[in-house]
Amino acid sequence: MAYVKIRALAVADDCRRRGIASALLARALTVHREHSAFFAYGQFTDGDAALARFYQRQGFTIHAPGEPVFLAGGSKHTGVGASPLPGEQMFPRML
Repeated sequence: MAYVKIRALAVADDCRRRGIASALLARALTVHREHSAFFAYGQFTDGDAALARFYQRQGFTIHAPGEPVFLAGGSKHTGVGASPLPGEQMFPRML
């Protein structure tokens, strides 16, 4: 099983809207895919519409606030997943 959690992706305010975050995320996912990862997920502050749109454009599914992510494939244990902290929502996708 190879899962990737997106923990931090940041671009300076004066450098935003130039595709830098998209390029960083794409490269990170490519590197992890090359090392056998097949599923990526992360979480962000509930209600951050800009981040929700960004991750949705990158192919992630945006979960409702408080909804957990069930880690796909490869586990003989059903119901294995990750839960957001209070005030967060999660975003998963297959690689």
